[in-house]
Amino acid sequence: MPSSPPSVRPVLAALLTVLLLTSSALVSGPVTLMPAAHAEAGALTNPAPRAPAAPPPAAEDSPVSMDLVSLTPTSLAPGGTLEAQVDVTNTSSEPMPAPALELRTSTARVTDREVLSQWQADTTVQPTGEAIASSGTLDQLAPGESTVLTVQVAAEELGYSEASYYWGTRRLELTVASEEAPLATLRTFVVWRPAEAEDTITRSVLLPMLAEDASAMVTDPEAFAASAESGRLASMRDLAQRPGVDWWLDPALLDPPMMPVGADGESTPAPAEDEDATSAASSTILEYAPEPASAELATILQDHVDDRTVLSMPYAQSDTISLRAAGTEQLADVVRDHGDQAWEEAGIVPRAAAQRVDGSVADADTLDAVLAAGGTAAIVPSSSLRADPYSSVTPSSVGVYSSTGENGGELALLAPDPDLSAEFSLLTEDSDTEQVQQRLLAETATIASEYTTAPRHLLISPSVDAVLDPAATGAALDAMEEAPWIAGDSTGALLDAAEQQEWTSDPRSEGDGLYALGEIDPDEIHPSGPSEDGRWSHLDSTEDPQLLDPEALHELQDASAQVDTLASAMEDDAPLEAPQREIIAGTSVRWRGEPEIPAARAQEASALSTELKDRIQVEPASGYNVISDEVSVPITIRNGLDTPITVRIEVTSDKPLVQVGEPTVVEVPARGQIDAAVDVEAIANGTVTLTTVVTTTDGQPLTAPVDVPLTVNPSWENWTTLLLVIAMGLLVVVGVARARRTGASTRAPGFTGPEDPEELVRSGRSTPDQAPDPSPGPRPDSVPDPGPEEPATDPPEEDRS
Repeated sequence: MPSSPPSVRPVLAALLTVLLLTSSALVSGPVTLMPAAHAEAGALTNPAPRAPAAPPPAAEDSPVSMDLVSLTPTSLAPGGTLEAQVDVTNTSSEPMPAPALELRTSTARVTDREVLSQWQADTTVQPTGEAIASSGTLDQLAPGESTVLTVQVAAEELGYSEASYYWGTRRLELTVASEEAPLATLRTFVVWRPAEAEDTITRSVLLPMLAEDASAMVTDPEAFAASAESGRLASMRDLAQRPGVDWWLDPALLDPPMMPVGADGESTPAPAEDEDATSAASSTILEYAPEPASAELATILQDHVDDRTVLSMPYAQSDTISLRAAGTEQLADVVRDHGDQAWEEAGIVPRAAAQRVDGSVADADTLDAVLAAGGTAAIVPSSSLRADPYSSVTPSSVGVYSSTGENGGELALLAPDPDLSAEFSLLTEDSDTEQVQQRLLAETATIASEYTTAPRHLLISPSVDAVLDPAATGAALDAMEEAPWIAGDSTGALLDAAEQQEWTSDPRSEGDGLYALGEIDPDEIHPSGPSEDGRWSHLDSTEDPQLLDPEALHELQDASAQVDTLASAMEDDAPLEAPQREIIAGTSVRWRGEPEIPAARAQEASALSTELKDRIQVEPASGYNVISDEVSVPITIRNGLDTPITVRIEVTSDKPLVQVGEPTVVEVPARGQIDAAVDVEAIANGTVTLTTVVTTTDGQPLTAPVDVPLTVNPSWENWTTLLLVIAMGLLVVVGVARARRTGASTRAPGFTGPEDPEELVRSGRSTPDQAPDPSPGPRPDSVPDPGPEEPATDPPEEDRS
């Protein structure tokens, strides 16, 4: 905002015009001149839309390459020293004699952001004007050899005005010359900031925190390991620990999937698909644990969330708009439930459920679809929400969309600056990150020096496809924190503004309300994209969003239902987290325009789920004969999974000849089996087919039906019992009749030894002198009855003794 008093503004404006005209000879590229009337009024009127400038001339063949190593200080003030270091490589096949680095500048302040892109894109070799400073020279630079050349110059030699209202971005040219002949020129910027300058701009940085493929640990373990070691996941692991940035976070990063591990903690391959349940049951039970690299990242995220603003993206970047359009509500519920559970278990409460809308597809219908899919905020490039993306005053990156659709409602709009966001996305290992850093400083300085008094808050959000280099990103963030014209704040402040709607549409407002996009009507949304020179502008028409193929989404929904059915029977559903993650990742918005990927994910997940279900087997008794009224038919259940299961055994008959008992609920141990029994009551004779199915406790089938024949003869039991009773009765009758017929003569003797002679004398049956007849004769028990025995007489007294 200008700091000069109103009374001197006409004079200052005229002086500015003269200075710009006198310095035009040093300027390579367009210079924006501000008429005195506009300077006095603060240049608040928006210029008419203009066509993008022609692209810069093509680069000439150069024998050297240049890489900006450093440019200091971040903010150059009077009394300071500007230093530039450039890495120079001789790419020719000939030695380069006496290479030196020369520095040139333009004293005119850049007031048009379009000039920045044109200046940096210019790769012509020939510089403009005379060099202000030069580095020392080397003897020569051999082919393929590199060296760092350094040039320094005092601020006073640059010719910049020390008036505070002339602060802002200046253009620099760094030229490699050999024997004073220019070989290559690198164009960059420096921000001139006298101590009295007070203009500032507030900025927030919203980093997309997501994996390229949320199921890579399942579908491509090698690529996942590489990403965790030195790719996107490694970058996020480092950036997550960086304070001062906010997150647009995929909750899948907080939810490491359970994977099989061995005793040594290493991942163990799952059993082969052709492994039968018998062999599976005899193998070792696998243990499951969170995937190590995913668990480490989840822990870091939870530990460093602190007080930063966190926005939620759909779980695994699921395309909830496509899910709703395809009518796959059940799968949409699965996505939402996984996200809610991940946030709850992590103890993080996201500020809003945000979805990104690409500029090329931005229109009212798209924002209505975000609302209908449950979004509470949309991330839309500001170029799609501004009537003129080239207007002279850049508004804050916030607004509110008022829907006129069927359901109505309001949607908070976060509108990142597309140019700043595109530049920030270049902070990768493959780019000249120092050049990117200088461009970010130049862009923010140019915005902060625009003629406005109302406060403004810009949002920077890099591309979801960018793999940021943590060191380069950290250096750029440090530079922005060091820059005196940039004040840091959180994305939450923009959402607060959207909720309160205490903003202004007047850039010259003296109040505290943000100069913002404000309320956006449906007809104020335009598709936008980068033009040939890199600047964002409106497009003639909205591109087709290419929603996910409905057929593929229905296949994914069916596969998810299979997994859920199996999970309901398992005590621990850890073995199913891999296929479920693969299913949800198949709904990612990344697969728009690539219908073959969701279809392939559905097939893979369905195959894995089927393979796991096939480890549950039922083996009822075969060829069973029922000859009684009731019988318990034995059934064997085998479980080849790594967790116990609780299942129900359902048996049905194809004929009403038997009555089957109620289904039996049993628990089968992991990698084990049990023998169960089902009661069958016979009603009539015949042959029936018993069909056995193992289901979940709520009746969802887990196995294919198994049929076995059953022969039923319940009358056999009655006739057999009757015949046995008759036979036993006949045996009793025959035995009694035979006993009566044979009489006592057939009775066995009670004593077979010789009798006492004295007893025989006493009884009168024999005499002592009669020896027993040794000849064979009738058994003693067959002799005639001698009649009643004589009363026994007492022996003489002498015998008693």
